[in-house]
Amino acid sequence: MWKALLFNSIWMGITIPILLSVVFTILHPLLVFEYSGVLMIVVTLIIGIIDVYLAIRIWTWIEGKFFERKLYM
Repeated sequence: MWKALLFNSIWMGITIPILLSVVFTILHPLLVFEYSGVLMIVVTLIIGIIDVYLAIRIWTWIEGKFFERKLYM
């Protein structure tokens, strides 16, 4: 259990800043005209949810590979 939590926290700590900088760079023309910040919050939430989903999917794949090789965690 703790290994999954550690993997997810490291994964999100590395990938979320990269993803946010890439997405906000691409969407910069759209974000310039919106002054309330709601669009930024929505984009951040969507990126965060997608990143958590990917981290969980990658961890289950890694865990499955370890169980196939009988290297139990």
